[in-house]
Amino acid sequence: MSFYRSKPFWIAIAIFSPLLLVASYYGFKLMTSIYKTDFGNGVVIYADDYVKTGRWVFDCEYSRLISREPLPVPLSELENAGKLTIGNMFFLKDSDKEPAKEALRAITGIRDWYKSLRYLYSSLDEYSDLNTHVFDLLAKHDGREWALRVRQNVDYSGKSSFKVTAEPYDPQTYMDYAKALQTAAKSCPVPQ
Repeated sequence: MSFYRSKPFWIAIAIFSPLLLVASYYGFKLMTSIYKTDFGNGVVIYADDYVKTGRWVFDCEYSRLISREPLPVPLSELENAGKLTIGNMFFLKDSDKEPAKEALRAITGIRDWYKSLRYLYSSLDEYSDLNTHVFDLLAKHDGREWALRVRQNVDYSGKSSFKVTAEPYDPQTYMDYAKALQTAAKSCPVPQ
């Protein structure tokens, strides 16, 4: 009896073994993941690798990553960004949409307005890669207080783009960094 196999057999083993190992690794990772969110459309984001570093907390309810140490505001990138895009504010009542846009134009028209921004949270894309950071500030316009949010999207080449939104400030529902971090730490079934 001969145990010698043909050359095509060994080539097939050499090609498929690494693929099988990679698939097994990701399958094991998926089954043992604790910090994840399934969006129900085939997209699941996993934050276990970030949480294990001890530098991040994952919010299982809102699918956000929050750095334990607030990230610095990208001041030089904001200075060079020029005109900022106003993001979609679908969550606002119709009566607040136009005043919000006016507030954004007025507040962002003030010189160095962005130097008052503070880190709020970060987000993962559908491949579980860190790609967004959100910064906020409170400002007054026309006798009303507004919560501004600046969303920094970072593409794979490291280039940033920014969108800004505003909503009326409500102390009951406003989420600052400390409150977001505390809420995230309690949102998952396992302590972080």
